[in-house]
Amino acid sequence: MAKMVGYACNIKLQWLNHAVAMLDENLTEAEYKEKMNEYLSFEIDSPTRLRKTREILMNVWYYDSEEITPIRQEALNLMKAHPECDTALHLCLMYLAYPVVADICTFMGRLFAYQDEVTNTVLNQKLYDEWGERTTLQTTCRRVTLTLKDMGILENETRLRYRLNKQTVLNADVINFMLSVAMKVEDTGYYPFVGLTDFSMLFPFKYHVTKEQIKGCPSFSISNFGGELSVSLSDKR
Repeated sequence: MAKMVGYACNIKLQWLNHAVAMLDENLTEAEYKEKMNEYLSFEIDSPTRLRKTREILMNVWYYDSEEITPIRQEALNLMKAHPECDTALHLCLMYLAYPVVADICTFMGRLFAYQDEVTNTVLNQKLYDEWGERTTLQTTCRRVTLTLKDMGILENETRLRYRLNKQTVLNADVINFMLSVAMKVEDTGYYPFVGLTDFSMLFPFKYHVTKEQIKGCPSFSISNFGGELSVSLSDKR
């Protein structure tokens, strides 16, 4: 079965922050939709685009889902305590809600590891290799790069060519959250401690990891294989 894409619109950072702020109002689904429609209508004229944009925002921050609901409250608590880390927290939840976003960012991170810029053409081809050649993917890839541009992560060289503008994350709790989401998305078991700064999907962020912060976080289990410290998600995650 083909994997579902579903990411049809670029999303602005202020829209994501508004989606979070509305959660404090304890709105029903119908009320949340109505207020979000009203908010987005100031910038979006097309009813179809407005609906698709609203649904992306609600998939990330409102609707219950097996993948995202158990982790969303932790992200919300971190957002309130560390609003300066909003971009990292939003993007991590988007990875869980939309695997295609995680895949595109993983490809992008691998490219940025050895070159200074990426193009939509190259990203499209890598996405086709993974997801199959579907007509929606080219649009999806463009929407994701535009989202990252609005978040301040990408800067335009030309219309479809981008450079990276890394963002520094200093808070250990937010870093631990980022790492736990990356591990959950990749789902490959154990990771060497020395490789925790090498997750391709976390390419937008510059961060530092210490053994003390990992050992002190209940999200992780620590093992020692052949004298090498390894980290995995604990059962509490």
